[in-house]
Amino acid sequence: MNEIKIDLKAFWEENEYCKQNFDKKTRIPIHFWLDDHFLFELVGPFSTVKYYTDKAVRLEIHKKANDILEKELGRRFYSEEELDPPEPARFEVIMGSKVVISEGGTPWLEPAIDSVDEVKDLIRKLEKVEIKNVVTAELIDAKNSYELQTGKKLKLGSMTRGPATIATSLLGTTNLCILLMDEPELMDEFFKILGTKLVEYIRLLRSYCDIEYNGISINDDNCFLFSPKLYERYCAPIMESLFKEFAPNKTDTRYQHSDSNMQHIIPILNDLGVNAVNFGPEIHPATIRKLMPNARIYGQMPPFVLRNGTKEEIIEIVKGDMDVLKADGNFVETPAGSIASGTPLENIRIYMWAVQEYGRL
Repeated sequence: MNEIKIDLKAFWEENEYCKQNFDKKTRIPIHFWLDDHFLFELVGPFSTVKYYTDKAVRLEIHKKANDILEKELGRRFYSEEELDPPEPARFEVIMGSKVVISEGGTPWLEPAIDSVDEVKDLIRKLEKVEIKNVVTAELIDAKNSYELQTGKKLKLGSMTRGPATIATSLLGTTNLCILLMDEPELMDEFFKILGTKLVEYIRLLRSYCDIEYNGISINDDNCFLFSPKLYERYCAPIMESLFKEFAPNKTDTRYQHSDSNMQHIIPILNDLGVNAVNFGPEIHPATIRKLMPNARIYGQMPPFVLRNGTKEEIIEIVKGDMDVLKADGNFVETPAGSIASGTPLENIRIYMWAVQEYGRL
């Protein structure tokens, strides 16, 4: 195979054009992000507690990483903005979960209960949660200051975690599975309150933004835990409410990310009108297209193939994606999940080259 050569500047210029002019694109665009796990492997080790709690430390680490990435991949991926956009309290925290930051990992959420015996009390607490208290004077001042200094208008409430994943954060994964089997009526009550409060939360955040916008993105990795019957009973009504309220038009984005093997609920998502997707690596792109004929597919590179595979294996995945999806064009080449920590930068360049080579229209 010939040596991989890529003009990074020209690559990203064309890629941006293709994303912004999707109906006139010259090739299938690529989209990928580099998360905190990747960052830790790229420039670590360092104190993750300091990274998440000290802005100066975070900026220094981002600059170090970006200097490497700009040279090797042609872009700076991590924010170096001095002023971060203000973030309201997370919905899960408002509802009782706790954010935990510890050395060596990313922040995670502790459940609001320890055992299934506490769920009835939790439901009573959730009923009393005052969503209106989320927007404080401090948050409004921070929002106005950020917009004034940066010239950027915030779109709060444009993304949320999905009902299945929120439920695991509040109840704990094992507790949730037990309750779904043993206490179905109690779970009816829990998910009804969860859905009502989630819609109220997003509506409130959007009401304080100075621009109108429709569409919503939903991250729901843990939806794979639900059978179709359980998903239709507990999660689908919440999804339907979110779309009705925040993506009411046919052209509004209804995006779902679930990097798990949740093929069994794809038909339900299609019926709900989900029109943009990024699904797990076990699901073949032809299956997604068959079950969701009109959705824009972001996929379908398996992250561990990208990390551990040979040059030939990475290229074959891209060629396979193109063989299935390039003809209809409603497709963006993307990892089926995120790029795994420890992925060699050379492998990412091969990935980019393959898209440029085989994604040409």
